[in-house]
Amino acid sequence: MLLPAVVAVHLLALAAFASPAVRLSADDWCAAARVHAFGPLGFIDYYYSKVNGRLAYHVAQVLVFADGLRGARVLPFVLIVTMTVGIFTVLYLALRHLRWRWPAAAAGLLAVVVSALTFFAGNVVYQILFWSAATVTHTLPVVLGVWNVVLLIVAARSPRRWVRVTAVVLALFMGFVIGSLGEAFFVVGGVYAAAALMFALLAWRDPRARFPITWLAVWLMGTLAGFAVLYFSPGQRVRTRVAYDQAQSSIMSAQGFSEAVHGWLSSWEIILSQPAYYVAIVTGLLVGLLASGAALRATSLPFAGGSWTLPRTVLVAVLPAVLVGIASFGVIAGLRQGYGPSGWGYQRAWTSFLLPAIVTAALYGAAAGYWLGRRVHAWQRNVAVPAMAALLGVSALFSTVALGSVVPRNTALVHEMTDRAKAWDQNTAAVQRQILEGKRVVQFTPTPIAASTEPFRYITTPDWAGNCAAVYYGVDRLVPSEEWLSTPASEDWRELHPAAR
Repeated sequence: MLLPAVVAVHLLALAAFASPAVRLSADDWCAAARVHAFGPLGFIDYYYSKVNGRLAYHVAQVLVFADGLRGARVLPFVLIVTMTVGIFTVLYLALRHLRWRWPAAAAGLLAVVVSALTFFAGNVVYQILFWSAATVTHTLPVVLGVWNVVLLIVAARSPRRWVRVTAVVLALFMGFVIGSLGEAFFVVGGVYAAAALMFALLAWRDPRARFPITWLAVWLMGTLAGFAVLYFSPGQRVRTRVAYDQAQSSIMSAQGFSEAVHGWLSSWEIILSQPAYYVAIVTGLLVGLLASGAALRATSLPFAGGSWTLPRTVLVAVLPAVLVGIASFGVIAGLRQGYGPSGWGYQRAWTSFLLPAIVTAALYGAAAGYWLGRRVHAWQRNVAVPAMAALLGVSALFSTVALGSVVPRNTALVHEMTDRAKAWDQNTAAVQRQILEGKRVVQFTPTPIAASTEPFRYITTPDWAGNCAAVYYGVDRLVPSEEWLSTPASEDWRELHPAAR
């Protein structure tokens, strides 16, 4: 387990310590500028009424930019630590209950690998980890969802009444926060919570099932209330109207449903084309093989105890994949409905279903590894030992190499962020010098990263990024600097403004 764990920890540490290199880009220009221009309450009111209606998102943006750029720089580190620790806690509690061999080591390996894959295996690493405009909406809800599961497990095991009452109150509050943070994880969390509640209701006669039933019902009520606040907001109507640049069929029509299915299949085609994601299955296989030397503890939980009939076994084997399919389709269909025909391609929102999908893949791998390992142990020793050694060696090697394949591009991203941070700081210092000289129209050098929108990028539409950057610096207008005009990056802008040549 050590080799793939080292690579995963390296990726997580690389990004965590790159947090200080985060600077404003795209929508962050507008959020940072308006938080200070409008004040916290004015910012929340403006965005809720005129931008997108995500109430909890606006509150979080106020917290991120309340102290300049410090919050934006700390946020990636916080996301990495909280996601990894949360996944470890959930897996450790479950594996220890089953008396899995080395539960802490197994949970630790799966936690760092799942976190590394969630953050670094895709094509939009910057957007889901370093760009607060997206991380608060699409990455933070996933982290909160993980910690809600931790809260449910801990409270369900506690005999103290005040712990359970506190957990139910927090469930209502956290559900509301998640529901009003963004639409994508509202769908994912709702699918999994509804499935869990259905199984809990089947065991309602068992006293141990009553608290989970209450907690899940209250959590779902909170998410529905939060989503209602989002969905019926003035800002939501404005965002939806602006997003539609062409007519599209309703999701309820045959054509609309077919287009949603096409977007869903295209999304999974993109995901499955990334070899690193298969590390989840193989790492789970490795953990299962290592644990197969001992029998698992028979559980007495109301949801898992009893005899394992064939229908029940098939249900347990198929249901996790079905839930991943339903949740991911809900996200893609919702993105298409909210952002227009091409909305499904907003990969930063896929984080909402990628985390449960990766965890599900790892658990399938662990189950397969345990099943296979138990059968290998039944062979003669002179055959079983080399066979087990081969399986473990191949699994560890594939996990290490496939996960290591994403290290170079993420290392390059961190270097690019570091170089951009230096250039961004120099440019800000130059802008401030011009302001001290009394200038209200100042020269500015854009420093885009990860295809982000910067001032002067869009030459045929209003320069909203430039306008927000001007508000951020407190000037009337930004104009391209002479240094930037001499670079190839300014070619499109110079074509539209011949006088600047």
